[in-house]
Amino acid sequence: MIRSRQMLEECVCVLAALECVVRRCLGPDGGSVLFTRDTGETLVSRHGQRLLCALHLEHPMARMVLDCMCAHAKATGDGTKSFILLLAALLRGIQNSAGSWTGPGLRNLANRLLAVSRKELDEAIIHKIPPYASLCCSRHSYKREGSILDLLIGGYISGRVAIGQAEILRRVLCEFYHKVSQDQDAVETISFIHSHFSLLHTSVTGLPIGSSEVIEGLIVTRDWSVWTELQEPVKALILYESLGPTIVTAGDNISICVQQDWLHHTESIMKQKLLSLLDLKVHVVLSSVKQPESVVQWAQLNHIALLEFVDSGQLDFLSNISAAETLSHPPLQHLVTLKYCRRVQLGGHRYACLGTVSPTHTLVLCAPAPGLLDQTVCVSHGVFAMLQHLSRTHDSFKKQFQSAIPAADQSQSTLLTQDLWGGIMCAGGVLPVGGMFEFLLHHFLLNERNCGDPECCRLLAEALLCVPRTLYSHNQRSFLNIQTCFLSDLKQLDRAKLRGSELPDLKFGLGFSESSELPPCLESVSGKQQLVVSVLQCLHRLLCVGAILHTRTPLRTGPHTHSEEDEEEEEGIKEHSNPTQRTDA
Repeated sequence: MIRSRQMLEECVCVLAALECVVRRCLGPDGGSVLFTRDTGETLVSRHGQRLLCALHLEHPMARMVLDCMCAHAKATGDGTKSFILLLAALLRGIQNSAGSWTGPGLRNLANRLLAVSRKELDEAIIHKIPPYASLCCSRHSYKREGSILDLLIGGYISGRVAIGQAEILRRVLCEFYHKVSQDQDAVETISFIHSHFSLLHTSVTGLPIGSSEVIEGLIVTRDWSVWTELQEPVKALILYESLGPTIVTAGDNISICVQQDWLHHTESIMKQKLLSLLDLKVHVVLSSVKQPESVVQWAQLNHIALLEFVDSGQLDFLSNISAAETLSHPPLQHLVTLKYCRRVQLGGHRYACLGTVSPTHTLVLCAPAPGLLDQTVCVSHGVFAMLQHLSRTHDSFKKQFQSAIPAADQSQSTLLTQDLWGGIMCAGGVLPVGGMFEFLLHHFLLNERNCGDPECCRLLAEALLCVPRTLYSHNQRSFLNIQTCFLSDLKQLDRAKLRGSELPDLKFGLGFSESSELPPCLESVSGKQQLVVSVLQCLHRLLCVGAILHTRTPLRTGPHTHSEEDEEEEEGIKEHSNPTQRTDA
């Protein structure tokens, strides 16, 4: 059993250790972390979730924090490093606050902080931050088609890969999105890419990241077993079973007697299947399993391209996007029409490329080493997870901010209802990267007049500054100057609103100053809001822990069902605890 004060100190120590790992990787000026193992294996990364998941965490509090962080990353795709920094700052603020915390006091504080996330936090983020965000973004040249998406993607990847790699990856991801979109609905396009990302990208090791590109068609990471030049378009047959007879399945140990007539019978059945392919005018066979050698020879003689060991999930995806025709005689399952079939050379490998009737594109991601390639893939997938979360929450931003748009401003009203990215900008759904969200929320929480819990608002407001303070940690004076200038501009803006005069520029963020070498970037307000809420929920879980008990029995997280194994286990425990039992005569 551990006392509450000691529990709080342990939480602070655990978060301090995790904070030391991620704080040096935050922002575009951050570095990478090198992991080594006794086997000589190394991992170089600056991706927050990969860094924390690579750690061997033994403390139960650390594993609890990791679970909360992974749940947040799965929902938003963003904010893993800021999650640790903000949680550590909150715990230090609680520890340094006046008074000796007891168990009930800490649990009461956890409940109060959670209540702040439902009231004061929603009030500030929904009603106060969006007008400033919309004003700040509308004053800059974001109205070019696609530029808002470029800045969002750039803001996401700038702190996860090196600066030179970030620009290349941003360009490739934007190109991939626009080619997949084809002027279709943006929300559906993002959802499609995020749901099928594992099928829409191909990883290539040994090439520089600058070799990454977008290729038309669906790349299958297998070479053709039988290849022949074909006239376009072609009919392709999708198989999930072997065309030949299956005598013994893998792992079976049986004795059989093969008769000559049975062999002739099976060969005649296979010939009928192969003849049916010619009747259907099939020129391409895509199989998820290995086909018999006789089928390979038949394909060579009849100029039919054969591709084996194709992932079944990729075949299902091809059937869905190509409106495949289902055949009645198994194992001939699906018949699709392809625009073309090609061979492509990616690095040291030769793969198959299938052109579908509905345009499909594959994102080819390259990196010189496996660890760097895994980081590039995780960052690319995370981009579309972040965009999906932003697009889903756009409707609520649109409804909340639409009433604040002047009726005479028809251009903004039209943009709000038609263009997704322009609508998000007008609704105040994005902010410049570099701490503007934290500065604004810090200011509003400290100056909230109708605040029901000033102490909790102060704790949260002070903890929020840990993110921009870490971003500008290379020069502490820079952080203080930026904070002072921003608050001064904010006061001038508020005075101009009261007087009804022309509003001044609110220029802020990494890359927005004239002397900055970084391109300007944007980040999602809804993602930041979810970050603060997730941190407060994790803090609530940590502070409500009253004791840490170690057990050797398996822990059940689902509903408990009493089984015979449980009864046997309980009987064994009773016998072990009572070796001598008394019997009545």
